[in-house]
Amino acid sequence: MNKRNTILILAGIGTVAKIAHSVVRSIRQGSHFLDSYVNKAEKISTNSKMVLEEDGYYSIIKTDNQPFKILQLTDIHLGGGYLSRHEDMQALGIVSRLIKSTRPDMIVLTGDLACPKAHIALSRNNLNSYRILTDMLENIGIPYAITFGNHDTAEKSTHTRRELRDFLLTREHSLLVKTKDNETITGFSNYYVKLKNADKKLNSVVFMLDSNEYIKANKKRTYDYIHDDQVKWYEKVTKKFNKAEGRKIPSYLYFHIPIKEYKDAWKSAVDARGSSRYFYGSKDEDISPSKFESKLFSKVLELESTKGLFCGHDHLNDFSVEYKGVRFTYGQAIDCLLYAKNLSEHKGATILKIDKYGNFSIKGKKHR
Repeated sequence: MNKRNTILILAGIGTVAKIAHSVVRSIRQGSHFLDSYVNKAEKISTNSKMVLEEDGYYSIIKTDNQPFKILQLTDIHLGGGYLSRHEDMQALGIVSRLIKSTRPDMIVLTGDLACPKAHIALSRNNLNSYRILTDMLENIGIPYAITFGNHDTAEKSTHTRRELRDFLLTREHSLLVKTKDNETITGFSNYYVKLKNADKKLNSVVFMLDSNEYIKANKKRTYDYIHDDQVKWYEKVTKKFNKAEGRKIPSYLYFHIPIKEYKDAWKSAVDARGSSRYFYGSKDEDISPSKFESKLFSKVLELESTKGLFCGHDHLNDFSVEYKGVRFTYGQAIDCLLYAKNLSEHKGATILKIDKYGNFSIKGKKHR
């Protein structure tokens, strides 16, 4: 082999090595392609304020007598890498327009915000996806509450749920907190947010519950569920507020993976059984709870305080029905990356309004 060929081969090897290093680096670190876009997000003012109170949890306090407006976003699935940059831009654009058009007092995000899959995003850095999304939310300036989904810490992703939680604790407008009582229960995104009227009286409580990730059943992996210790925590907090206020304080529960009673609620509503009612939306795929049964709904019925349950996870379901006196609502997915071809009729958000007397309404808002 002559000297010239040797030089060309070595140069080729060097080029391949550089490309391989760049790919590995991108998979580990993700892309900053969207930074300039999210940094242009403009602040949106609302007639409410976010206050950290003595119990270690936040309150959203109205500064006028208009209803609270809570915007639920779910299953955004940001890849956070170079290959997913266009789909991520599309999803962020939908998020931005929904927030601008609704101007909520609080944004709730019910999991699967990241989709750290190297083969479709060229990134496994789930924290980068969270950074991109929350950078935009921080610039908008509306308080936001996040609970995790099963895809947020998918297999081989770079960061754990604890690390995602610790990152959110550093964000100025994030309502997630770590306290002595929520640190000892299953999951890393269990907390509550108090809604207070302009006169500082407690109106309602929003619970964020971590439906966790995956669990083994008969040696096979299945979706996890809301565990007994989480249900006991919800019960303890509910009784605390009811006792302090001398009445049953309305509450609303947000989580990612549906509980099994979503199946019962849908069937009961479409069959018009008893007092069950259909409000809107459709069931266009199977409802997919864990094979393990959570005790959450039986506790909801026992306490008689919770008015509504909200989940994500099943992207083609967007119904809202009433079952045994409680509203069961699916958030509308925004995914543009993972199951995007099936979602043209489903992209959107869900709006919960609560007036100063505690009366509430729920509606879906399609993306336009």
